Amino acid sequence: MKLVLIVFNVVYDEQVRSIIERLRIPGFTEVPRVFGTGESGKRLGTHVFPGHDTMLLTVVPEDQVAPLLEAIRQFKQGLADRAKRHGGIKAFVLPVEQMI
Repeated sequence: MKLVLIVFNVVYDEQVRSIIERLRIPGFTEVPRVFGTGESGKRLGTHVFPGHDTMLLTVVPEDQVAPLLEAIRQFKQGLADRAKRHGGIKAFVLPVEQMI
């Protein structure tokens, strides 16, 4: 099992959920309003650095990791192609040692 942690601009919430649904990912936990900095700039929820991101976590079998990452890669590439933006979404894969 792997934990896939996805951080994305809140404006992409519906598209990310659509990816999860299309791939029949069995469940996820969403953390709204996360703040930070990265390749797409600072989102700190302040007047100077407005906005926030969303974090979605899902534990999936190893055979679902590649299709999920590929869907996210394609989505991110679409953002770059349409808006010349390379930011907006990141995915991280971590091992799940135990789950109760």
